[in-house]
Amino acid sequence: MPYKYFWPLVITGSLVLGACKKEKSREGDAPLPPVSTCGYAPYTDGSVYNYENVNAQTSDTTRFTVTVTGDSLISGISYKKLASDTATTYNRCDNGSYYQMVKGISFEGYTADSVMSIYLKDNVAIGSSWTDTVVVRDGADEQTVILTYSITQKGATKRVYDLDFTDVIAVKLDASVRILGTPVSLGTLVTNYYAEGVGLIQADQAQDTTRLRSYNIQ
Repeated sequence: MPYKYFWPLVITGSLVLGACKKEKSREGDAPLPPVSTCGYAPYTDGSVYNYENVNAQTSDTTRFTVTVTGDSLISGISYKKLASDTATTYNRCDNGSYYQMVKGISFEGYTADSVMSIYLKDNVAIGSSWTDTVVVRDGADEQTVILTYSITQKGATKRVYDLDFTDVIAVKLDASVRILGTPVSLGTLVTNYYAEGVGLIQADQAQDTTRLRSYNIQ
């Protein structure tokens, strides 16, 4: 997949740096979910992330930079604005759920005015999954795409180039399309890796991989 499609597709995230904690439940009560401080998206103004995309078949390499450029209000809610030279996303975190909005997506003839998705939940267990739906159009042809996110790793250690990251969460994104009311699988779009205190560090797709080369969090 060309790198210009990468940033909108991975569904990345926003806000305050911190650590996840667990609360003990009282005897007889159901256990409470871990408390989140939204540390997997420390997107403070002026922070910069430098990525490299490598095509698995051709070894073509492209580098691009994502910069946190400030705040934007969407429906009265504050989002962090992340911009590269090809795409802009709007990101926020609320109690462990990481939201992203992308406007004006276009891919292989299909378009969507905007896509809002929860791309990460940092306070759920390995094996947990959730879904979002996106309506895309190509002229009169309208399709409903179902996005399914699954936690495949948590608390992992991952090396990306010469950087070692801990407390990594991996999220696999599968897609299907609803045809005559029946979901038809489109397969796995991407597996994203997020490190606490950093954000997105790697994205594996069928045809290419994008890795974080360096970053500067303000």
